[in-house]
Amino acid sequence: MAKIQIIVGTVQGSAWKAAQSAAVIMDRLGHHTQVNEEATPQDLLRDPAEILLVCCSTTGNGEIPRNLYPVYSALDHEVLDLSGRHYGVIALGDRGYPRFAHAGFLLEDALYRSGARRVGELLTIDAQVEERPHFAAALWAKDWVNHFHHELH
Repeated sequence: MAKIQIIVGTVQGSAWKAAQSAAVIMDRLGHHTQVNEEATPQDLLRDPAEILLVCCSTTGNGEIPRNLYPVYSALDHEVLDLSGRHYGVIALGDRGYPRFAHAGFLLEDALYRSGARRVGELLTIDAQVEERPHFAAALWAKDWVNHFHHELH
């Protein structure tokens, strides 16, 4: 089965909890996951066979959480070559603020520009609608692994 590194960008813990819930589901489906809340740019390069899943909240006016900024900066400046890599994105936000889930969209764009290819659809979770973001992430993860299972074989 697949190896999946979940890169987490979080401020108050919602994205971390969502990432943990997604990891539990994917592990139960036979995949090997690692949740990385302290990712460095080098972590994205460590294993070319590893699928990347970004689970990121949005802070302030659409900014990347501080713990994920070094990874975003390296991707944004196209320092990392992720050609041939596959990825997914879970973007958490609150529609009550401008630039809803913007950090996730920024990361999605930066991954694409680094040569990686998205598998499946991006998941957006709205804090005003979804009372249990971790549950939504787990349900999405179950479907997401089916996408890459089909696309990669």
